Amino acid sequence: MPEPLCRFVEAAAPRYRGAVESGRLEAFSDGVFAVAITLLALNLVVPGPGLGQPPLGHQLVSHWAAFAAYVVSFATIGIIWVNHHALIGNFARVDRPVLFLNLLLLFFVVSIPFATATLADYLKHGGADASLAAAIYQGVFLGMSLSFGALFWWSIRRSYLKVPLSGASARLALIRFAGGIVVYAAAIGVAYLSAPASLLIDALLAVYYIFEQTPQSKSESESFLSRTMRRDPQTVAHHRDRRYAWYLLPR
Repeated sequence: MPEPLCRFVEAAAPRYRGAVESGRLEAFSDGVFAVAITLLALNLVVPGPGLGQPPLGHQLVSHWAAFAAYVVSFATIGIIWVNHHALIGNFARVDRPVLFLNLLLLFFVVSIPFATATLADYLKHGGADASLAAAIYQGVFLGMSLSFGALFWWSIRRSYLKVPLSGASARLALIRFAGGIVVYAAAIGVAYLSAPASLLIDALLAVYYIFEQTPQSKSESESFLSRTMRRDPQTVAHHRDRRYAWYLLPR
């Protein structure tokens, strides 16, 4: 094999393995997100028609707590999935701590349906039980936010991002994404004052994170492959067919 191509293959191989590892991580996580977001709908039930049952409209109104909690939880899981996809897609490599931090994040994600159902059952009744249910709900969201922030922090600390962040940019990104930690912690206290108000805080925070995104990977023109090829004009001249190099990468 010509020497320039050997250098290219050796440089590309670790990146290829990192892509495979992050791909498996994302595929597993996507499955967990899908299960969690599906379980939310199991709590959306009404008694149905029958002797002594109120009209359907009245039943739907009486289940407002279930619908409100469902909307907030669905939006939150969906936003977590979007930001998780953006973050993992920007990973150049994956190590063992990343896998466990991701598992911790998924632990809290799959707890959201339980917390949602508990909040929906007690929210409309009020009282101490409603406050405790809301606090549990906020606690799950707090754990989710902490684990996501830890995953993001570790990727920056270990320089695993394809798009490197400067010190100031890294601090700003961590502050933006870890801001939810403070809000969810405060919402636990709010839950003991007003459970519906704490749920409203979650809804507003979900709207905030709709517009907040993780650093994206560079465009295709700035990809690892194109940068490598540009740094070695001899490789470009002798090996324009990239399929050959791809074939030689370790499977």
